[in-house]
Amino acid sequence: MSRNLVEIVRRHHEAGAPTALEVLKEAMDQRGEITDADRQLAAERSGLPEAAVYGVSTFYDDLLTPRGKRHVRVCTGTACFAAAGEAHVREVEQGLGLALGERAEDRSLSVAETVCLGYCHAAPAVRDGDVIDAGPGAIERVLAGSCRPAPEPVQVSTFAEPVLLRQGDWSGYAARTTPEELLAAVKAAEVRGRGGAGFPAGLKWEFAAKSPNPDKVIVANGDEGDPGSYIDKVLMEDNPHLLLEGMALAGFAVGATQGFILVRSEYPRAKPALDRAVEEAKAYTDFQFHVIEGAGSYVVGEETALLSCLQGLRGTVSARPPFPAERGVHGLPTVVNNIETLCNIPYIAKHGAEAYRALSPNATPGSKLVCFNERFAKPGVYEVPFGMTVRELCELAGGVPGGIKALQIGGPLAGILPASLLDTVFDFAPMAAVGCMVGHGSIVAFEEGTDMHAVAEHLLHFGASESCGKCFPCRIGLNRAHAMFANGGPVDKSSLEALLETLELGSLCAHGSGMPAPIRSLITHFPEELGLA
Repeated sequence: MSRNLVEIVRRHHEAGAPTALEVLKEAMDQRGEITDADRQLAAERSGLPEAAVYGVSTFYDDLLTPRGKRHVRVCTGTACFAAAGEAHVREVEQGLGLALGERAEDRSLSVAETVCLGYCHAAPAVRDGDVIDAGPGAIERVLAGSCRPAPEPVQVSTFAEPVLLRQGDWSGYAARTTPEELLAAVKAAEVRGRGGAGFPAGLKWEFAAKSPNPDKVIVANGDEGDPGSYIDKVLMEDNPHLLLEGMALAGFAVGATQGFILVRSEYPRAKPALDRAVEEAKAYTDFQFHVIEGAGSYVVGEETALLSCLQGLRGTVSARPPFPAERGVHGLPTVVNNIETLCNIPYIAKHGAEAYRALSPNATPGSKLVCFNERFAKPGVYEVPFGMTVRELCELAGGVPGGIKALQIGGPLAGILPASLLDTVFDFAPMAAVGCMVGHGSIVAFEEGTDMHAVAEHLLHFGASESCGKCFPCRIGLNRAHAMFANGGPVDKSSLEALLETLELGSLCAHGSGMPAPIRSLITHFPEELGLA
């Protein structure tokens, strides 16, 4: 993030005052659009320059599309694409008489695109106001104005004593000893981040703990933007106390007394569930929790962009160093962990590192949540050990009745695994060896008959749309890559390869450098379908 803007926020932002983003979100909720007067008010209340506020107002999806009295959002995430292609989008546009991004002249209705609503187990999904409907009949119901809440996913643990799918009871927090012993236990447990990168959580904590600054912050990254993933959604909405307990333990270990949870606005149930749990948590801890709702941006899942969003700024990526553990929220040492990562900590605090490591013998320690899209016979969230094969995971979810052509595991930056490689072990190193990743743990199946050229176009459309725009290799490169597949003609392989290399080497963050991975997989395993020349 811009250090100058952060310093402005620190100097001029009154304690408890809303950020520029919060003021703009309120204006959008009230009037359905952002005006210059709203930007001026946001600048006055936040202490930011009007130019910076303008940048915020033109960055987030929730602030861009004018809203009518009734606002309908159609999910175009990968799970919805796998379920319906773009048929559900066209049906909504034709049935409501508006294209994505349009508002009726009388302001009675508006239609927008959204990615992703987190109902990948029952796709395709649509949101009417704050009601999310999904699955069979959902499109017909939205056209009739009779949406109903979609069913929540099933939750299954393969462990006799679940780690992540048990209700948080603060017993791990009660069992804590000293900060030093807890930090040592987390390091000995070798907890790897569950948000995608797999960075050791104990090392992040140690960096922050060693900072001479006595004011430290814990941040829970609830911006689960990977299309196809709904693991963090389930944890935040159905098991918020396990998350809060993990955050409080992290704070205890590093010397932090407060923390922030950034929640996706695409999950309307999440913030109310967390707000209730925060009030209840006062009976167990003095740790101060702050729940902040985002405004629609995939890149905000990257930790430096996340911290910018928390402070009400544009959610753009910043170069590192300094790392957040050195300089994060308001310039303070900050530990940023994914929701699932933090939910592992209470088990370690209560049972110890060895018990945690024993959950997945001869593999990455601990348990892992995986979730499946609706192409599977029994989709839902499953808690499993590392070390199973991908085939075994798919069998847990009942397989794919239409047959598996390929899987994308771990989000849109992950490689595509063809059916011929289903016996790959689900763990960090084996997945990386075949050009794929554990990532967030989402498993999206493309059934037999899926057009893999259309898959490439879909993924590149998402990548181009969600670029924060800060670095030109990503901003320009992903649009050019998408155009290669969208123009209807053959794709020049040498030009595509050169573009992918530029993205990998020149992008500022994993969004640009990671998007080539699924395209390279498709080139390797489905070259004929891509129309390469």
